[in-house]
Formats: sequence, C-alpha cells, structure tokens
Amino acid sequence: MLLKRKGIKYNVPGVVSVKRQGIPELDEVRQWIEGYVKRVANLRDERDRGVTLLALRDAIEEWLRFYESQGALVEPEWIRVRNFDALLEKNAALFLKVVGKRRLQEERKQVAPNEERWWWWLDKKVEEERKKRLKRTATILGGVALILVALYFFVFRLPPREQQYLNALTAAEQALQNQAFEEVLTHCQEAITIFPERPTPYVVAAIAAEKLGKTREAEHFHQSARALYEKEEDFFLEEAGWYFRAGMLEEAKGCIARVLQKDPENLTALNLLGSIYEAEDNVVEALKVYQLVLDLAEKKNEITLIPVAKMKIGMLQLRLPLSLPLPSPGGE
Repeated sequence: MLLKRKGIKYNVPGVVSVKRQGIPELDEVRQWIEGYVKRVANLRDERDRGVTLLALRDAIEEWLRFYESQGALVEPEWIRVRNFDALLEKNAALFLKVVGKRRLQEERKQVAPNEERWWWWLDKKVEEERKKRLKRTATILGGVALILVALYFFVFRLPPREQQYLNALTAAEQALQNQAFEEVLTHCQEAITIFPERPTPYVVAAIAAEKLGKTREAEHFHQSARALYEKEEDFFLEEAGWYFRAGMLEEAKGCIARVLQKDPENLTALNLLGSIYEAEDNVVEALKVYQLVLDLAEKKNEITLIPVAKMKIGMLQLRLPLSLPLPSPGGE
C-alpha cells in the first residue's frame, strides 16, 4: 500500500489495504500495528527501509484516531502501539545509526511533520538525552569534587594546631622506639604546649623521664596525666600501652594488673597482655590469654575481636612445642 503524507508517497512493505471508500478496515490497521511492533523490535533490519517505519507510524496514528472518533473501542490498540513507541524512543540512537541521521533530516524536510509526531524528531530526542547525560555527569563530577575538597579540608587536612600536635606526638613515639629519650621529652613538651589539656603527652613524657632517671620530673608528668583521666583504669591502660612501646614489659604488666583488678573482663587490657606474653616468647601464657579474649569476645558479641583472637591462637599454636598440650577452651 502507498501511504501519502503531504504529497510524499511511502511504499510500506507488508501493508496491503482492502479499502472501503478509501478507508482501511480496522483489522487492516491492526495488521499495520503488528508490522510496526515487529519492525521496532528488530531495528537493525531497517537499514534498507529508510524512514518507512515512521510513515507506517503516521498511518497508524491517523487511522486509529479516525476509528476512535467514530466510537470504536481502540484502547487496546493504543496501548500496544505506545508500548512499542517507548521501545522506539529508548532505541532512538540505534535507529539513527541504522537509518542515518542525514537521511532522516532530509525526509523530514519533505514531510514537514509537527512536533506532536515525535517519531520524526528522534534525532532531536537523542541530542536532548545526550545533553541531559552530560549535565548529569557534570553535576555528579561537581558533587564528587566538592566532597573531595571538603574531605581534604575537614578530614585529611587537619587544622594547623591539630597537625602540629599530631606531628609532635608522632615524633615522640618514633624517638621512644629509638630509645632517644631526651628527644621524647622535647617533642612531648611541644605537644603539651599546644594542647595542655590532653593527657597522652604527659604519659609518654613520664616514661621517658623515668628511663632517664629523672624521678621527680617523671612523677610530675605521671600525676599530671592521671589528673586528666576521668577513670583510673583508662589512665593505666594508656600507660601500659606506652610502656609496651618502650619495651618496658614488666611495667606494662603492672599497669594491666591494676586494670584487671577492677575489671577482670577488660578486653583491651587482656589483648595487650597477650601481646606482652608474645613479646616475651611465652607462648603458653599468650595462648591462655587469647583463648580468654576469644571466649569473652564471643560472650559480649565483640565481632571485630573474634577473628583477631582466632588468628592469634592459630599462629601461636604453630609455635607451641609438640610436647605441650594445647590450652583448652575457657583457658583451663
């Protein structure tokens, strides 16, 4: 059948009309719809058909509207057409690639459709969608950039005083590990000058002064640090950790004993005690402590400690002499 639009004729394959006074039967229009459905579902086959698909869509639009105006129930037909309209619109870029953007534009000039016949304007829709994607991408990238800048200034880049304090404390820890105790005192004094209300530099300075035999100075730092902790066990835990870093294992165990005296199930203290036994190469005692840590972690549902304790137990069991029995669960 030849479909005419403003003096332009399109020979649409598969459309054969049995007309009554020039009007196609409704069943024939339904056949056109099925042809439209198949062609939209297989757009890659449109390469040699030009824009005849769009002319077919014109014919469907015209005659469905005609039958609708005559009181015919064509809602099911409209639903089917619009479902595949959505597919055509979604795959507009593929249609342009197969048919050719220039060819579409040339044929559109001859047909001169209004914008309500959107299928003739698929190239415009593709361009609009491309611009929307670019805008969305720019918005997302802009948002990511703002987040990164915010993270840099508010998270990664500390305020100047915080950075100075952190640098001083880090230098003190490094000097402590190198047994350079005079340097430890210097860096701790610097940190205390910046934030005198923070206890950690006093704890580290007390240990350095103790190692240097400066008893009165060590006691001064010790008392200053203790006064800044609300809970005594928090002070002893902090002190135990720094004694451990300094290699003063007996002093560290003494602090842990004070914590466990008040809180026998303190997992932080027990975990540190296990590390001390490991450092002393006391595998049996370390295993007992880590088994207790595992039992308590499971009891308290401390899920981050459970795999750590299991890993340490497994590694220590490999170091256990074959003549010694493995510690039983529960630390017995």
